[in-house]
Amino acid sequence: MLAEEYGYQVSPHPAVGTPGVRAQVEQIRRGANRGCLWLILFMLVVMAVLSAVLGTYIPFLVLVPVLIGGAVAWISMSVVAPKRLLRVLENNRWQVWPCRLEETPEKSAERRVLLLAPDKSVAASFRGNVPADVWLGMADGRGVLWIAGDLRFPGVAALPGGGSLWAIKPEGPQQRAPEPRRGGDGGSALDDLVSEARSAVIWNMLN
Repeated sequence: MLAEEYGYQVSPHPAVGTPGVRAQVEQIRRGANRGCLWLILFMLVVMAVLSAVLGTYIPFLVLVPVLIGGAVAWISMSVVAPKRLLRVLENNRWQVWPCRLEETPEKSAERRVLLLAPDKSVAASFRGNVPADVWLGMADGRGVLWIAGDLRFPGVAALPGGGSLWAIKPEGPQQRAPEPRRGGDGGSALDDLVSEARSAVIWNMLN
C-alpha cells in the first residue's frame, strides 16, 4: 500500500468500523431519496400546469421518458451509490494522506483532491463533490484527509475521524504547480501535514 510506503498511517480496522460511518451512508441515501422525489414531484406539477394551460395531454406524454430517466437516476443515487460507498468502506482501511484541494478548470461542482507524497509531488489525483464544510474549512486548500480504497479505483474520502464522507474517482495525470514554500525558513506548511499523517496519535480520536 502506497500510504504505508510513505510512512503514512493506516487504520488497524476497516473504515466501516469508525463510529458514525454507517449512519452517514444512510444519511446520504435518505438525502438522495428526498432529492429525487422532489424533482419528480416538481416535474409532475409543471406538466400538470402546462396541460391545463394548453388544453392537451401532450406534456404528460413527454413526461413519460422523463419519469423513466428520473427513476433510473433515483435507483443509481439512492441504491447503487450508497451500496458502492459501503462496499469500499467494508473492504478497506483508512489511509491518512496530506492533500491539496483545487477547483476544476471547467468550474463544475466537482473539486480535485490531490494526495501528496512526502516530497510534495502528487501521488494520486481524484475528483469528487467535496462537501462545503471541507472545502471552506481547509486553509489554502491544504490539509489531511482519510482515504478508503485502492488508489487506482473510485474510493471514499473523509475528514479525520471519518466525518463528511464523499465519493472520489481517480483522474488521469495532470501537470501540477509545485507546492508553494514559505519564505525565510526554507520549509513548507506541507511538512506539518506529513508529520500529522505519519503520527499514530491520529487514531486516538477513534477511542
